[in-house]
Amino acid sequence: MSRTSINWGVLGAAEIAREHTIPAILAADNSRAYALASRRGVPAELVDHFGFETGYGDYEALLADPAVDAVYLPLPNDRHAAWTLKAAQAGKHVLCEKPAALTADQTREAIAACESAGVLFMEAMMYQFHAQHARVRALLAEGAIGEVRGVHVNLTFNLEKSLSDFRHGTLEAGGGSLYDLGCYCIHAIRSLLGEPDRVATIARFAGPQQAEMSAAAVLGYDNGAKAGFDCGMDATARHAYEVYGTRGTIRVPKAFVPQADGDGPIEIVDADGHTSVERTTSFQYPNGIAHFADCVLNNRSLDYSPSDVLANMQVLDACIESARTSRIVTLEKQ
Repeated sequence: MSRTSINWGVLGAAEIAREHTIPAILAADNSRAYALASRRGVPAELVDHFGFETGYGDYEALLADPAVDAVYLPLPNDRHAAWTLKAAQAGKHVLCEKPAALTADQTREAIAACESAGVLFMEAMMYQFHAQHARVRALLAEGAIGEVRGVHVNLTFNLEKSLSDFRHGTLEAGGGSLYDLGCYCIHAIRSLLGEPDRVATIARFAGPQQAEMSAAAVLGYDNGAKAGFDCGMDATARHAYEVYGTRGTIRVPKAFVPQADGDGPIEIVDADGHTSVERTTSFQYPNGIAHFADCVLNNRSLDYSPSDVLANMQVLDACIESARTSRIVTLEKQ
């Protein structure tokens, strides 16, 4: 492309789109908020508020607009795969809200459709575009805490009273904390330790639809490393991870939820218990949007590749299977 920006179409006016992704599109120099679609009709004030050029009363009309280069899909989880396929067939690049789909097989099909259509596909795992995580990996490579022995991740918030939210649905319908939050935990662990060999998960099911409200998982590695995470929609807000090694610990207390001021503290605890703090300022959503648009404009490879998206979903599949069966699930080597 010889252009300097891409036209974004947004399918649905979900809270995540209104609060984070659309403002990020507006903030990125190489992106333009072009079209917004909603099947319930797009309020003119919402189009005007964000400065979209146009609005549509259905998703298909937006996909048929030749001026749209890329679409962002903030739809309920069970619609991600189907609308990725439709967007690919329409020749649109796709940024799909997490989880990319409900299963690895669906994810594989979505990726294949995008590859066949010659369009980019990325899951909107936007936390990773905060600079603090690259700094953590650099510290580990420098041997700041010796040999890494394990990782633990916490990601919870309280959604118990919002029974109308789709996340209170069954796992088959894309509800539950593993789909909504566990995917982040798995990604963070994989980015630090690589691919696990087996997983074991326990979960709490509650509510009218017996939604998976919370879960705790252990990820095992044949090399002796181990990781754990807990996620839930039934507890106070927590979003942190910790990496521990033979000579210390690294803690990231603001790991996933975007901070208005971009704050990203990193706590480094040495073997004697002394703590030092580094602070990184970064804005994950604008960074992620700008990266995706740059890859579209300049035919570059995404930092978060489709194969990485698929690998994350394969581990999520295993965690869900373990939660359902109360068994340890072994992952196949790719």
